[in-house]
Amino acid sequence: MKDYSVKVAGAFLVGGLIGACIAFLYAPKSGRQTRRDISKAAKRVKRDAVDLVEDTIDKVNEFAGDVKDRVSDIIDKGVELSDSAKKEIIKTLEHGQKAIEKQKKRVMEGIGL
Repeated sequence: MKDYSVKVAGAFLVGGLIGACIAFLYAPKSGRQTRRDISKAAKRVKRDAVDLVEDTIDKVNEFAGDVKDRVSDIIDKGVELSDSAKKEIIKTLEHGQKAIEKQKKRVMEGIGL
């Protein structure tokens, strides 16, 4: 949603710039006044563009931080699951080993050893 609002703001900025240029070219003012107006408009557009770029950079940095935090959380959960899975495998192997020993003992008793 944030990306969409940035795109919309950028589109309005570009549209405003194009409209201002057309208005300046067709305005019934002297050359000096038109140049002054163009200079003011250029400064305003530059300021707005800088603000837009800074906002975009801030949002990208914020997004990168969020992604980093989420990845760290997922890695931590993976390590926890890995540890619990190891414990479960060892427990299962020990149980299987006990069952094999029990069967071995029965077989040995069955054949009289």
